[in-house]
Amino acid sequence: MSVKSIFNKKSDIKSYNTNIIFKRTNKWENELNKCIRCGYCYELCPLFKSFNWESDTPRGKLLLIYGMITGDIKPSKEIAEKIFQCFYCLKCSDNCSAGVPVTEILTDARADLLDAGFDVDGTIVKIDEDLCSVCGICLSVCKYDALSLDGTENNQKIKVDKVECKGCGLCVAACPSGSISQKEGFEITLPEMHKKVQDILKEDVNKKVIIFCCNWALFPGMQLSDTTTVVKMPYGLIVTMCSGRVTPELILDAFEEGAWGVMIAGCPPDECDHNGNYKARRRLLLLQNFLKEMNVDPERVRLEWFSSNESVKLRKSIEDFAQMVNQLGSIDRD
Repeated sequence: MSVKSIFNKKSDIKSYNTNIIFKRTNKWENELNKCIRCGYCYELCPLFKSFNWESDTPRGKLLLIYGMITGDIKPSKEIAEKIFQCFYCLKCSDNCSAGVPVTEILTDARADLLDAGFDVDGTIVKIDEDLCSVCGICLSVCKYDALSLDGTENNQKIKVDKVECKGCGLCVAACPSGSISQKEGFEITLPEMHKKVQDILKEDVNKKVIIFCCNWALFPGMQLSDTTTVVKMPYGLIVTMCSGRVTPELILDAFEEGAWGVMIAGCPPDECDHNGNYKARRRLLLLQNFLKEMNVDPERVRLEWFSSNESVKLRKSIEDFAQMVNQLGSIDRD
């Protein structure tokens, strides 16, 4: 959906009190005026890469917010949905030539829109209370305190703070009952990643290695470097919002579909905003022990760290891993 298509008719303008609805966001009007519309913010935006609509870019969202706080655009469910679609990778703020604090503005706009009654999904996680056992595992993995216990002692449930949730999805990967999910369509849910694995292995029988790359630190570097030929290599490359989202089930599914090896390329230990890399490492150690029990060489699964400027290192690591996997051959399923 384009920015133009979600602008409201002129007759609807000024039909609401912007001072009341946008009590938090109003303070950012001067910062919004600093935006020079250069477009650096969306070059690395994962949502723009998926949909290619201006309204999915950080710049487009800032224009929508500016229009709402000035009264030129009437708030709507469609606009609110766009504002709540963000993974907070901070690439927009880091690359803004005017120094506009994009994600801070988005956070305040979210809070104001929620107060105004716009309850939308966006990239926020949601809880299926019928499946949730309130085990509390999700609480321990959420770095942003976006999940909390709610209700009485005998009737507790997990509550999601839609303003604080960054959409990283670590709680989705950690939930043992599968009660936490995210809206599909952003290529980040487990069913969508399962389908990616299946499509890669079915479309090209020569691709025997699946590489999961972290969008936060690694993939931007591959896009901007001179060594982007890594994307054209005969290996299946899947970009995930965090290495911590790669579950053991996803890796086992890759093996079941015919992969000979799976490599996870994540952020270096001190560079992950979610601590997802540590969680990925713990899961991998457990999975390798399981593979050993199943008489599958645990070296078929590898986790390595890469910064955004290390695409050459990534390519060399993939080549070494693929060579090792080719020497191992296919997995004996007897």
